[in-house]
Amino acid sequence: MVQLQRAAAPRFDTAALRERAGGKVFARGEEYFRDGHVELLSDDGAGVRARVAGSELYAATLRGGGRTIHGHCTCPANEDFGFCKHLVATALAANAAAERGETVPDRVGTIRTYLRSQGIDRLVEMLIDTAGYDEALFERLDLAATAVTGDAAKIAARCKAALARALRSGDYIDYGAAGDWCAGVLGALDQIEPLIGAGHANLVLTMLADFLPDLDDMYESVDDSNGHVGQIYERAAELHFAACDAARPDPVALARDLFERETTENYDAFAGASETYRDILGTAGLAEYRRLAEAAWDSDDGATARFTLLPILDGFAEADGDLNRRLALREAMLSGPRDYLRLANFCLDQGMAAEALRWAEAGARLFADTFDESLLTFVAARHRAAGAADKAEATLWPAFERRPSQRLYDTMADAWSGNVNASAALADRAVALLEARLAAPTGKALFWHSEISDLLVHILLAAGRSAPAWDAARRHNCAENRWMQLATETEDAFPDDALAVYARLAEAKVGKTNNGGYAEACRLIERMGALRARRRETAAHAAFVADMLTRHKAKRNFVAMLRPMLAAA
Repeated sequence: MVQLQRAAAPRFDTAALRERAGGKVFARGEEYFRDGHVELLSDDGAGVRARVAGSELYAATLRGGGRTIHGHCTCPANEDFGFCKHLVATALAANAAAERGETVPDRVGTIRTYLRSQGIDRLVEMLIDTAGYDEALFERLDLAATAVTGDAAKIAARCKAALARALRSGDYIDYGAAGDWCAGVLGALDQIEPLIGAGHANLVLTMLADFLPDLDDMYESVDDSNGHVGQIYERAAELHFAACDAARPDPVALARDLFERETTENYDAFAGASETYRDILGTAGLAEYRRLAEAAWDSDDGATARFTLLPILDGFAEADGDLNRRLALREAMLSGPRDYLRLANFCLDQGMAAEALRWAEAGARLFADTFDESLLTFVAARHRAAGAADKAEATLWPAFERRPSQRLYDTMADAWSGNVNASAALADRAVALLEARLAAPTGKALFWHSEISDLLVHILLAAGRSAPAWDAARRHNCAENRWMQLATETEDAFPDDALAVYARLAEAKVGKTNNGGYAEACRLIERMGALRARRRETAAHAAFVADMLTRHKAKRNFVAMLRPMLAAA
C-alpha cells in the first residue's frame, strides 16, 4: 500500500490544519517549513510562538493542539485573509519537533521570570527606554500619567488632537492603507481609555460625541472590505458604555442619544442598546426608549425603519411577557417568503406548532411561483414530525418539478426514511423526471443541464443504484466533486472506473501548476495506490507513478512530492 509519510503524534492535527488553511495555503506553508524558514521560540503547552522568514520576518503564534487550532501572524495576509502560510509552517515545525522528541523551550516564560526578578525601579527604566523609540507607547504612558495629575482641558485638547490626526478626515483610505489607518484610530481610542478610571468619564463622553459624527463622515471614504470601520465603531461603543457606567448621565437624555445611534449608525455597534444599558438607563430611561421606538414604528416612514425597530420593541414585549405583541410585530413585517418563515419559526419556538404550520403554508401559497425552498421544507418538516410523510412529499414535489434540487429531494427522501418501498418509488419518480429533462433540454432546462445531471447521479447513489449512477455520469457528465463521490463510494465494486476517474482528476490537478494542485494530485494518486494494492496491482501502480514522473519532470515541486510514492510502490 502506498502512503505519504506522516508524523506519528503531531502537536497539531495535519488534516485539521489543511481544512483550516485550505489546500493552496497549506501547500505554501509546507514549502516554508521544508525550506527552513521557521524558528520556534516558545511552547508553553497551550501555544507555540515562532519567527517565520518571508518577504519580512513575521511573528506567528498558534494556540491549542490536535484539531483545535487558532493563530495569529503579523503578516498582511493574516489580517486580510485569515489563516496564513506562516501559521501552517509553524504548526508543521512544531509537529516535526514533537516527532523528533525535541522540547521547545518556553522562552516567553523565561522572560516573564526574569522581569519579575528585576524589581519595580528597573522595570520602570526599561519601559521608559522602550518608550523612547516607540512613539505609540510613549503617547499612552504620557497620557495615562497626565490623566492622574493634569487638568481636564489639557487632557481633552490632547486627546481630540490625537483622534483628529488618526481619522485624517477628507482623505480617501484605500484597501492597502486601511489596516494601518484602522490601527492608528484604535490606538488613539486606546489612549483615552485610562481617563475613565482617572475620574474623567464625562470628558470621554464629550470626546466620543465629537468623534462618532466624524467617523460617520469617514464611512464613504474608506475601502472597508475587511471591516476595519466596524472595529472602530465597536471599540468606540465599548468606551461609551464604560464611560456611561462610570459617569451615570441623565437617563432620559442618554436614552435619546442611544436610540438615535441604534437606529442611524452605519454599523450595529449600538444594536441592543436598551438591553446593554438597562441598568444605567433605569426606569425613566427605558420608558423614554420605548416611547421613541413606538412613535417611530407608528410614523409614516416607520415601514422603512421597522427592521431596526423590531428587535427594540420585541425586547420590551419579551420583558413584559406579552406574546401577542411579539406576534403582532412580526405580522406587521410580512412582505416576502422569508418573513413568513421567520414568523413560523418564532411560533414554533413558542410551542405553537399549529400556528407555525398555518403561517408557513400561507406564505407558501402566496409565493408559490418563487424558487425559495425554505418555506416548503419547513412545511414538509412539520408534516414529517406529525408522521405524515405523504403530505411532506406532496408539499415538495410540485416545487421539485418546477426546479429540481438536491435539498428538495433529500428532504422528501428523509421523510420516507425507513420505508423501503416508498423511498424506491420516490427515486423512480425523480429519476424519470430528470432523464426526461435531460433527453430534450431546451430553454432553462438547457441552462440547468449540468445541475440536473449532477442531481441525477446523486439520487441514484443515494438509492444504492451504483451501476445506473455510473451509466448516468457517462451519458450526461457531472461535476468534479460528484465524479469523486461516485468513485470513492463505489471503488471496490467498480475499481477500473474509479481508477480512471482518479487518474483524470489527478491530471487536471497537476495542470493547475501550483503546489496546492500538486498536493491534491498526490492525494488522488495515493488513493489509487491503496486501491491497486488491494487488487494486488502494485506493479501497475508503480508504472503509473513512473509515467507521471516522466511526463511532468519539468514540474520540480510536483516531482519532489510524487517521487517518494515510486519508492514505496
